[in-house]
Amino acid sequence: MTNKFFSIRKEFSNSKTYKVVNVAGLKLRFKTKNKTNNSYNTVHYMVAMLKAFNIKHIVTSPGRQNSLFNALVQNDDFFKCYSVVDERSAAYVATGIAYETNEPVVITCTGATASRNYLSALTEAYYRKIPIIALTFVDYNANIFNLQPQFVDRSISQNDIKTISVDLPRINDDSDKKRLMLYINATLIEAVNKKSPVHINCPSYFNYDTCKENLPEDIWTTKYYEYNFEHLVSELQNKKMAIFMGAHSKFDKMTEDAISDFTLSYNVPVFCDHTSNYHGKNKILITQFSTMKNKNLRPEIVIDIGSVCGDYNLFRIFTEAKIWRVSEDGSFKSRLNVPVEYLFNCKEIEFFKALLNKDSSVSNYYNEVKNLVSNYKVPELELSNPLVCYELSKRLPKNSSLHLAILNSLRSMNYFKLDESIDVISNVGGFGIDGPLSTLIGQSFTNSQKSYFCVTGDLAFFYDMNILGQRDIGNNLRILVVNNNKGIEFRLNNELEKSLAEDTDKYIAAGGHYKGGLKNWAESCGFEYLYSDSKENLIENLDRFCSVNNEKPIIFEVKTTNKAEQTANKLMLSYNK
Repeated sequence: MTNKFFSIRKEFSNSKTYKVVNVAGLKLRFKTKNKTNNSYNTVHYMVAMLKAFNIKHIVTSPGRQNSLFNALVQNDDFFKCYSVVDERSAAYVATGIAYETNEPVVITCTGATASRNYLSALTEAYYRKIPIIALTFVDYNANIFNLQPQFVDRSISQNDIKTISVDLPRINDDSDKKRLMLYINATLIEAVNKKSPVHINCPSYFNYDTCKENLPEDIWTTKYYEYNFEHLVSELQNKKMAIFMGAHSKFDKMTEDAISDFTLSYNVPVFCDHTSNYHGKNKILITQFSTMKNKNLRPEIVIDIGSVCGDYNLFRIFTEAKIWRVSEDGSFKSRLNVPVEYLFNCKEIEFFKALLNKDSSVSNYYNEVKNLVSNYKVPELELSNPLVCYELSKRLPKNSSLHLAILNSLRSMNYFKLDESIDVISNVGGFGIDGPLSTLIGQSFTNSQKSYFCVTGDLAFFYDMNILGQRDIGNNLRILVVNNNKGIEFRLNNELEKSLAEDTDKYIAAGGHYKGGLKNWAESCGFEYLYSDSKENLIENLDRFCSVNNEKPIIFEVKTTNKAEQTANKLMLSYNK
């Protein structure tokens, strides 16, 4: 397993060919879509992965669409194959084998209505938690608009016949191969370790000359743990190891203390943004780390927890490290399609306590990262979202809560430290502009004695402004709107700016809406209204905005320009390099 893991990691990380993708001014480097140089296709990788997961029982029914798969497994001594012509019977035969052996069983058939006959047995398997892997095949030339024989639409199926259903891609390039590995790992982990029925829809191939070739070795498999993983502590010692946290619910004290103890025992950093809500030891803002010259300080092992992260610079941390994913619900997740070496289905506190370092020797990794980030300097900025966030970060009251709308406001605040008593939230789950105000107001209802702040752009504000008329809004609400009169994120995109510039504003960045600004709307809803259009009055109004004793909720509009935002964004990305 280890050799296979490293073979694909070496292939992905050592390539000299890259594509540069610009996202909000960030130059992200990814490997280009190079054509693969062998005759292996999706079916070959599917068979290789079944062997890697030690899945050997296959109940097969005759057919053309699954014929290459059948040809590959029938002459491989690893597999124990059974032929059952009637698919309805075949699926029930598989449940019997799985019950007796307590091992996953593959069922496979051709296209057309053959797979429909699996439904009864898969329903049985779902409610009895029997691990059946329904491997169906489809001709990729067929689709719902093409009158081609033997096609049925499998895009939707009953909830209670499987826990996961995936459509495997055809392999045209390395990007497809990465996605293929993720899909197969996620599905087989579910079947093998959670004893659940799953569905894999595989593209058909008919190049039978490949049946005598060895199976591909450039695969990787994720090892699954629920308990008894204390022995892995030896793999963490004296390594450049880091914890990475995506967005996370508030930590209870015991879990946060366990993470802090873990970081101190190994002397390792915790890379996170503000949405992690981590207030423990060895915290390093990922945005600060990512803007520095840090290639030699990229980690060798990353322990990954939490959900989506709004920082697009994750590749600097993830693409050259072994990934250990801690998942309290046991679900398989990856970032940037990077291979996951270990998946831990356990509570975070259990993981960090079990792998606490009791050896006296520790690495110097955190100290090196800390020294690098300590040199982080804030450049001289014009009136812009980064400047607003910088000044606000120094003034937010302790024990308050901050909601950051995506994307510019979230990114801008993540450059700057906040008091550790401040909780931060952002709607990064769906990652849209919907609902930042409504979410914030819902938060503010829960504690009238706590101050709730929001930083949002103008489009996100106006998108959600109807909630401001809600009758229960209290005076503990503070909304700061950075109004650049458009979706400035699109004007920070280098590719759009180079090709379209001002033409982006019309329909892409939606510039020029809501010409009257916020004043009338804010005051009609009972808010105190503040306004700044210069650096000088920004500071004065921020002091007022951050006051906790006020008779009314406050809306603070800060008017910025396209040029100022672009300049500030470039400075924040390049100043410390």
